[in-house]
Amino acid sequence: MTSPAPQPLPAFDVILRGFHRRQVDDLLDRVNFTLATLTGTPAFTDAAIPITGLPPEQTPEPITAQELRDATLDLVLRGYDRDQVSHVLSDLVERLADAESRTARG
Repeated sequence: MTSPAPQPLPAFDVILRGFHRRQVDDLLDRVNFTLATLTGTPAFTDAAIPITGLPPEQTPEPITAQELRDATLDLVLRGYDRDQVSHVLSDLVERLADAESRTARG
């Protein structure tokens, strides 16, 4: 099974009370970085990808499927639509779990 082709970052609607935009963006960068590291294919074309030689402080911290599943996001004024974000994160949990499973099998 091949990894899905990278897509542009999702364009979430900004609503009155939604998920903290920076927290969501940071999670997406971490997932994108991790998927690109594990599979060679990022989830999104315009999010963080592994680049050799970057200082550690500029490299997103890898994330596991379980960490993503357990992640909590703050509700704020003018945040990202919760349903849209939850849908994308659920899909990414499955993709991370699949990538981790394939990596563990060798």
